Amino acid sequence: MQLREAAEALGVHYQTAYGWVREGTLPARKAGRGYEVSDADVIALAERRASGAAPRAEIRVRDWPAQAARLHDAIVDGDETLARQEFGRLAQGVPVLDLCERVITPALRRVGEEWAAGQVTIAAEHRASAICERLIATRAHQPPGRPRGIAVTATPPGERHALPGLMAAACLREDRWLVHHLAADLPVAEVIGLAVEVGADLVVLSSATPATARAARRAAREIGFSAPRLRVLAGRPGDTLSQLLKQARAASPALAGLALAASPGPGRVSPGRAGRRSPTADPAARPGRPRPGPPGGSPRRRRRRPRRRRSCRPRPSG
Repeated sequence: MQLREAAEALGVHYQTAYGWVREGTLPARKAGRGYEVSDADVIALAERRASGAAPRAEIRVRDWPAQAARLHDAIVDGDETLARQEFGRLAQGVPVLDLCERVITPALRRVGEEWAAGQVTIAAEHRASAICERLIATRAHQPPGRPRGIAVTATPPGERHALPGLMAAACLREDRWLVHHLAADLPVAEVIGLAVEVGADLVVLSSATPATARAARRAAREIGFSAPRLRVLAGRPGDTLSQLLKQARAASPALAGLALAASPGPGRVSPGRAGRRSPTADPAARPGRPRPGPPGGSPRRRRRRPRRRRSCRPRPSG
């Protein structure tokens, strides 16, 4: 059936049904200038709405350091079951961004400090990182609806820490990006080849050490030279995932198209008005500004002729 018919069957306005299509709530297929939906999808959506299923409740965490400490104790002891329980309890109502920035990152930072002090072995540190990788993988789902764009996440050559790139991929997916995650230590040519193949809009290179951060900057310059259309973000140790999402949204193709349509530049020709210059292209045509005069002189002023006044006195008769 047509989308308008589906809206009538669901008892909603057409724009509401169209919004469900954009979000992915109601699957639809583009047909000409409209959309077609199946009867089964309309019936399933009507049943879900009739059941009155409540949306997922948001969990407000009062003590983030305590949550990070619980996860730290679980991953250091190698108790993956307890770590999944602690992580899963929060994951029911906490965004992936907060889980990564406020729980996993502080816990792993503490593990790294203990390894540097000789309190934790290399094997225990690797085990803790592997547990966190599997925890993040449980939340790395692609949300329904139209994506912001296509992103490729990887690390520069020589960077063997895969966890920062995995967290970047999970947060970008939650932010409605279609992400191709390439894991760690990949040649730059391979990253460029896959990014061009999938038509990516953004490439994110994660690094965990100052040396690999410099390698990420070199890789970003190489990618920019080989594929100028790609936007490349090279992360550094200490950069947050919130900063990544902010910069990624600025590179979103949908946002760029909206800004271009909202603010045309000087001299831009509007659609359907070919051959006519925009009034903003000529500063002299703007209202309130005098037209320039001859070169090297002041603007010409038009001299006004004195107005002839008529006399009201009667003319003398002959």
